[in-house]
Amino acid sequence: MNRAITQFEINLQSARQLGVIYSAFVGQLTAAVDLDELLRAELVLAVSALDCFVHDLVRIGMGRAFDATATVPKSFIAFGVSMGFAREILAATSTADRDALADQEIRRLLGFKTFQAPDKISQALSLLGITEIWNKVGTAIGVDSVTARKQLEVIVDRRNRIAHEGDIDPTKGIGVKYTINFPMVKQAVDYLDTIAHAIQLAVVAEIAF
Repeated sequence: MNRAITQFEINLQSARQLGVIYSAFVGQLTAAVDLDELLRAELVLAVSALDCFVHDLVRIGMGRAFDATATVPKSFIAFGVSMGFAREILAATSTADRDALADQEIRRLLGFKTFQAPDKISQALSLLGITEIWNKVGTAIGVDSVTARKQLEVIVDRRNRIAHEGDIDPTKGIGVKYTINFPMVKQAVDYLDTIAHAIQLAVVAEIAF
């Protein structure tokens, strides 16, 4: 599990570098160079870091559950795999080969899913038997679960507007984008950092396999 949070920190730091570049050059270049795009890219990459983190947590946890002799969550038991995977597992001649096949199948099945929005993160962590994650995150960061979820929803919604709609404000005319600034993005990225570590603590504390 530590591998997941370590990779998250690396990914988030990469995203933050765009903010560093923005700060270094803002005010030094002409208006012809729109540095706000660096901030938009930073936000998109920061949300992607959270998405990758949840994927890694779930993949690592499911790999551990696959080898566990203890009771594992019902949602893990019900996780559907391909018949091809079943045949390969039956033919595996070593534990290492079997674990590698399991990891490959989990990656394949989860690879097309996004774990950014609160509900999607809850569904993902349920595969590890983690429930009421937003109550736990809220307690860890000192807010109620509704606030914890809402703050993430706002960030993910902005990320989606940037990634899928060019961050264009349809009420302002062609090419006019929603306002963005360094403090706004820094606050969002800091929040993503905070909740990722809160999720990590909850998973490590509860996972039983």
